[in-house]
Amino acid sequence: MSTYGRTEKEFGSGKNIWFQSTQVYPVGGLIDTTGYAEGDVIPAGSMCVLDTASGALKIVKAADIGADPLTPATDVNGLLYNDVIVGEFTTGTVVHTGVVFEDMLEEDIPAEVKAAPNMSGIKYVKHA
Repeated sequence: MSTYGRTEKEFGSGKNIWFQSTQVYPVGGLIDTTGYAEGDVIPAGSMCVLDTASGALKIVKAADIGADPLTPATDVNGLLYNDVIVGEFTTGTVVHTGVVFEDMLEEDIPAEVKAAPNMSGIKYVKHA
């Protein structure tokens, strides 16, 4: 008996926070959804720590930076490309080079994350 199957769900579109997303990591990641319930939305532009070798993707909140367990600002290596709805297997795409509308982000990006070497490819602009 096969356990493989296909399911489909349709969702409305999220908001576009990107003026330009020039480069994403060539692999996405399986998001650690600890602390999220099925159906929760992880907003586009969330800070990410993507391990491209293992495919593990951790979403980082501003309060997590420097907190226990320690998440240094230098670990953040991109922003989530689009809104992601938490499900059984929740994956995400991480942008490491692009221009983001800073005033469209759900959460402010701390200055130490913006200044980190891993984040030098992301530029922040505000709507005119």
